[in-house]
Amino acid sequence: MNIDKITPYIATGLACSALTAGICYLCMGKSTGGENAIIKECRKIIAEKGNPDFNDKSAEIGMINGYLNSGGDKYTYYYEVYNADKTETQTSYVNSAGTAKASGFQISISADGNILLTEVTEGLAADKQGLKTGDIITHINGVSISEQGYENYANKILGKQDTEVNLTVNRDGKIFDMTFRRDNVLLREANWEMFGDTAYITISHFSEFSASNMSSAMKEIGNADKFIIDLRNNSGGLTEYALQSVDYFVDECECIMYLYNGSEDVYSTTDGAVDAPIVVLVNENTASAAEIFASMCKQSGRNATIVGTQTFGKGIFQGDEILSNGGKLHYTAGYFTVGDWDCWHDIGITPDIVVEMDNALIGTDDDIQLKKAVELLKKY
Repeated sequence: MNIDKITPYIATGLACSALTAGICYLCMGKSTGGENAIIKECRKIIAEKGNPDFNDKSAEIGMINGYLNSGGDKYTYYYEVYNADKTETQTSYVNSAGTAKASGFQISISADGNILLTEVTEGLAADKQGLKTGDIITHINGVSISEQGYENYANKILGKQDTEVNLTVNRDGKIFDMTFRRDNVLLREANWEMFGDTAYITISHFSEFSASNMSSAMKEIGNADKFIIDLRNNSGGLTEYALQSVDYFVDECECIMYLYNGSEDVYSTTDGAVDAPIVVLVNENTASAAEIFASMCKQSGRNATIVGTQTFGKGIFQGDEILSNGGKLHYTAGYFTVGDWDCWHDIGITPDIVVEMDNALIGTDDDIQLKKAVELLKKY
């Protein structure tokens, strides 16, 4: 899914007034042939007498989102699916893969059915090895992409860290071969450094990459005497990877995801917390999976203190459902709890020690929240 493409439609829908949604709702029972009767009338008048540039598709999506938005759940919205055909599906798959992101390239299909490099990021692997935006890759390991079918073969450009692939490139009519070494080491979501005997770990987001980053961090500094874990401005991510990341710092604890359909998903950490004092830094932008991390440290860490400001308060999770027209409904599917704490949705987590600070000061010499964490750990 290309979020850049759906954002204008989401914004349109969220900007719709409650009146628009109300009209949509009231008229649903007056549908003719599966289409809203009043909307059909409006469309007919605009088609005959109105602005020829009227964007009917945007209006339709806005109508749906106006209705959904008026339900009071800002996390529920409708969007179109743009990867319905095989070519777009393959493009989306490649562009969202770790190899493409870490190596710094994005692709699309060229006019002749090969791989067009639509973007090459300066300073990353593709750029460093000589690829350029606009290059057309015609063969991978000697196999013709257009003959095999872009939708079947474009993903062969992906692969494991440091593996090599032979590419045939057409650059403005000049054909050349090159060996490309793949990169899968993204800009780390978990970064670390030592302050004397204290390990300072910042986690910006939770994905499959953050879990592997944390594994690397703990191998390097796992025997530290003290830890500061910085979750400020971490908006969350994937719960399972947040749990894999926090597992180093907590004993047994459960996160239960209660689905509104009546089922439950239970995620558990193991009994293996580091035997060291921990300070967890949070702020008003610490949300969702990051709040799960912080709450687990507080409840099941052996010596954890939360410092900063009240967290965002997102204790719900979302799901996607494909609709009859191929679009998707993104909706709130349930809520979660951690340990014996109630769900903190719309409330947030209150730090043990509240330290108010302008977020612009994070990482500067005036970062008083970090200074407070260092001060607290000096007594150990």
